[in-house]
Amino acid sequence: MVDKSRIITIKIKQKVLSLIEGRHQVLKFGEEDDLKNIREYTYGDNVKRINWIITAKEKKPYVVEREELKSQNIIVCLFVDQEFLFKNKLDKLIEVYGIIGYSALYQRDRLFTYIFGEGLEKEYKHRNLPSTVDQVIREIYSMDLKNKRLDLTDLEGVLAKHKRSLVVLIGDFFYRVNLLKIASKHKVKIIKIRDRDEENPENYTGYQLKSFDGKKKIPYLVKPMVKTYRSNLQKIERYLRQQIVLKKIPSKTIYTHEEPLVKLKTLFS
Repeated sequence: MVDKSRIITIKIKQKVLSLIEGRHQVLKFGEEDDLKNIREYTYGDNVKRINWIITAKEKKPYVVEREELKSQNIIVCLFVDQEFLFKNKLDKLIEVYGIIGYSALYQRDRLFTYIFGEGLEKEYKHRNLPSTVDQVIREIYSMDLKNKRLDLTDLEGVLAKHKRSLVVLIGDFFYRVNLLKIASKHKVKIIKIRDRDEENPENYTGYQLKSFDGKKKIPYLVKPMVKTYRSNLQKIERYLRQQIVLKKIPSKTIYTHEEPLVKLKTLFS
């Protein structure tokens, strides 16, 4: 797993660096600069600051002063359990995290990372070093996910310790999670990592399923089970959608077969 973590780390860094060189910015985590003041143009002002819409209305030039963005806190919470042993879900989660992590450090934002499995398992405080992201990736690959069930009881308390930040939650979200209090304090974005077959496993009917520990026997998957599964998933999705709409939480689903950069750039634009 160590060799695999090195390989994927190198690939992610190459991807991020190629975008930095080509477009000078990978992901834009901050919002547009805050409006500070609008005033008449005076000699010596930068003409690039002229607001032509206001100028046309007032029949004389006006400039817009904006307050420059400062570095901000980026808190990434990774929700990892046994479901990430399915196909290449874990690789996709790590790829997404790596792009976000390296981009944040390149822009000199303060990156904090929390790994949740059966409760809070690891936390990484900010260090402006790419090796921090490397360390998180190695840790995830070294985790024993067999029979690990997700427990997010500590999530709200962990995030309550931080001042207002950009919180990025990355998981498959095949479970109910209450984000209302978190979204009231922080700016939250959700990234769902999924495989298409998880949303509709009808292609797996007739298969004998095995638990991840190889001990528990599970009956053959039949169509009525698929129908019940999809119905339960729709209930979970509606619960999450209600919170997304109420708190205006941006969300993207990245599937295992997809290149994540396009959706990530849209999410953080």
